[in-house]
Amino acid sequence: MACNSMTGFGQAVHSGNRMRVKVEIRCVNHRFAEFNVRMPRELFALEEEVRAVLGQYIARGRADLYLSAEQEALASKEAIVDWPLFDRLLEAETTARNKYPDLPVAPASLGQWLGYPGVIEVSNSSYDLESIRTVALTAVHQACSELAAMRSREGERLSQDMLAKCKGLAVVVASMAQRAPEALSAYRERVASRIGDLGVALDEGRVLAEIALMAERIGIDEELVRLQSHLAELEKTLVQASPIGRRLDFIIQEMHREVNTIGSKSADLLLSKAVVDAKTIVEQLREQAQNIE
Repeated sequence: MACNSMTGFGQAVHSGNRMRVKVEIRCVNHRFAEFNVRMPRELFALEEEVRAVLGQYIARGRADLYLSAEQEALASKEAIVDWPLFDRLLEAETTARNKYPDLPVAPASLGQWLGYPGVIEVSNSSYDLESIRTVALTAVHQACSELAAMRSREGERLSQDMLAKCKGLAVVVASMAQRAPEALSAYRERVASRIGDLGVALDEGRVLAEIALMAERIGIDEELVRLQSHLAELEKTLVQASPIGRRLDFIIQEMHREVNTIGSKSADLLLSKAVVDAKTIVEQLREQAQNIE
C-alpha cells in the first residue's frame, strides 16, 4: 500500500432532483489538515457536512473546495414588489409636479419606477434542502475520490523516488563505514610521523594514550550505526499507507543530524567527500518528504 501525495485535483458533476452540482477540489502541501469551502449562500447549511466528507479523504494538506449549483436546480426565481415604496414614489412625483408645474419634465413611466432601487427584489422561492444535500454530497464524494486517486498515484511516484535515493544513501554510508578504520589508521600514522620529525624523546605510553583518546573523539562508529538504523526505518515507513509525512520528517531530521556529526568529526578527505554526498541525498529526501501526506 503506497503513501499519498498532499497535492492533487479532483472534480465531479452530479445531477438529480432537477439540480446540477459541480465540485472542484485543489489540494496543496500543508503541515496540518486545512479545508477552505466555497459554496452558494443557499447551501451554507451543508458546509459542516462537506468538511466532514473532506476529512474522510484528507489527513494532511490544504484543500480548497469550490461547489456551484445551477440556479434552476436550487429553486425557481420569484419577483417581489415593494408596493408601499412604489406608491410613495408615485405620490412624491405627483407632489413635485404640483409644486413645480412649470418644470419641463415628462412624467416617469411605470417601468422606470419599477426599476428604482429597492422596488423589485428577485429571490429564490423555498426549496427542498434534503434533495440538495443528496446531490451536493454525492458530488463532493465523487470529487474527493478523484482527488484521492491522483494523490495516490503521485504518492507512489514519490515513494519510489525516495526509495531509490535511500539505496544511493546506503551506498554512501557503506563507503563511510569502510573508510572510517582506514582514516583512523592514517591518523595514527600521521601523528607518529610528526613525533618522529620532532626528534625528541617522548613517553611512548603517554603518546599512545593521547592517540587513543583522539581516536575516540573522531570515531564515527556510533553515528554510522544510528544512520543505518534511521535509513532502514525510513525505507520501512515509505511502504506504509498515509499519513506518514510527519514521521518521515522526523526520521530525515535525525539522519541529517547524524550526517552533520560525522562531518564535524572527520578530517579525512574521502570521508568529507562522502559526507557532502550524504548531505545532498538527505536534503533531497527532505524536500520530497514535504510533499507526502
